Amino acid sequence: MNISDKIDPRDLAVVPQRVVDRALEGALKECKAIVEKVYVDAANDQLVNPDSLFLRPDMEGRERIIALPAYVPGDVSAMGVKWISSFPENISLDLPRASALIVLNDLRTGFPVAVLEGARISAYRTALSALVGAETLLGRDRSAAKVAVVGTGYISQTTLRVMADEAWSFGSLSVHDIDPSRARAFADRVPAHLAAEVSMADDAGQAVAGADLVLLATTATVPHIADIGASKSDAVVLHMSLRDLTPEAMTGATQVVDHVAHALREKTSLALAVDQGTVQQQEIQVIGDFLQGRVERDRGRRAIYSPFGLGSLDIAVAQLVLDRSRGAEDVTVIPGFSSS
Repeated sequence: MNISDKIDPRDLAVVPQRVVDRALEGALKECKAIVEKVYVDAANDQLVNPDSLFLRPDMEGRERIIALPAYVPGDVSAMGVKWISSFPENISLDLPRASALIVLNDLRTGFPVAVLEGARISAYRTALSALVGAETLLGRDRSAAKVAVVGTGYISQTTLRVMADEAWSFGSLSVHDIDPSRARAFADRVPAHLAAEVSMADDAGQAVAGADLVLLATTATVPHIADIGASKSDAVVLHMSLRDLTPEAMTGATQVVDHVAHALREKTSLALAVDQGTVQQQEIQVIGDFLQGRVERDRGRRAIYSPFGLGSLDIAVAQLVLDRSRGAEDVTVIPGFSSS
């Protein structure tokens, strides 16, 4: 039984970021299992995961707010929506780029029963998506000779943290960001047991040279990396920001996504590549099929993993956070929020 079963559907629980952070501590195994199950369910068409809705105040700008509704049946049994904004210029104001809230609804009545701070949940499940992609496509020995990180924001930080928690090890780590000071600060925070050597790269090409695992997590809205051929020919590229690679850079690789229809929206690199014919849509594979053993990776080809980000992941992890927050003093319950 989850916590929402014990909440009067006319009441509303408000779960702030500090409570979310505490709930996620020690929940790595559970959250990772949720991510893997959601991907398998997505591959088997067992989710209700409508298209995301994008709100752009300025169609030419980088700012956007996205609504991701979802219903997750089964053991998790959760329903709701994530409302997340990305305002890259916040960084210059010493504010996080992304902010979000997640609303969970009562499964029986549809009443909203909880509002959770969503940016932490979103970043954590994105990092776990990267982790699952790396383990599934690169190999489950949890090691890489060279890893490249392009874009050193919170997503990359969280991804390396969960990889460290899962006992990954890198021979070397090459870091690049358009802001060298951010890259340097990022490099200084890399856990010593994760990478034997950490270096700074002047550009993305230098960073990926010789890498067998590449993490792309920038705020780019227009593809800017035209060639990743300097990475190993069988490298795994975790294309978490979705819009870093040009259509030409996508050529010849195994393309892996979370959901094909979702991944081919909103001018992602993969959508542009399909439009231009550098990638054939029928050749795109879903990570859930790899997790089930339905398909195996061609080890002789580079693999590019571009998960669009399913709302089901956020809603399922948010439900876990709500359940783990039961009785927390910092959770505010507003009685009769929906009373007439």
